Amino acid sequence: MLELRNITKRFGNVLANEKVNIVVKPGTIHAIVGENGAGKSTAMRIAYGFYKADEGEILVDGHVHDIETPHTAIALGIGMVHQHFMLVDTMTVAENIVLGAEPGSGVALDLVQASFKIRRLSEEFKLAVNPGAVIEHLSVGQQQRVELMKALYRQARLLILDEPTAVLTPQEVEEFFSILRRMREQGKTVVIITHKL
Repeated sequence: MLELRNITKRFGNVLANEKVNIVVKPGTIHAIVGENGAGKSTAMRIAYGFYKADEGEILVDGHVHDIETPHTAIALGIGMVHQHFMLVDTMTVAENIVLGAEPGSGVALDLVQASFKIRRLSEEFKLAVNPGAVIEHLSVGQQQRVELMKALYRQARLLILDEPTAVLTPQEVEEFFSILRRMREQGKTVVIITHKL
């Protein structure tokens, strides 16, 4: 599904990644584990098009791709949930999910159609996401589910999750891993970036 070959990234004089090689097979759950500052997130942000590698190649489904933006990654079936969520607190779940991926034509949002799709995906993956809920009224664990739903809504086959358990309670962590196992059973591929097991 995803392969990083000899990925090197510098920020000024700081070498963040040096000749990183990663192979992620489809339908699996992977963990990239290392200390804070080790370059885990940088490598995955390169795969997501958030950063551009100075050297190396990215392969998706065996083909080399130049992933320069997250839009390119999304079009290739790669989604990412960042450590700090990218949600608008005063908007509903449905509004946040369709922001940047609106169904219908032009600027007119078809929130009814979007809400239907969100409910269907929520049932399929047991996410318990209410499309009409306002983000600021949701727990951190529920907000994370909205971020997962955002990636699924955009038809991500590979989900990259940056430090997903850092903000969760122990009970939410158990529920979270159950969700990931269901995603794997449905054919999704998951990469977890973490500094702890």
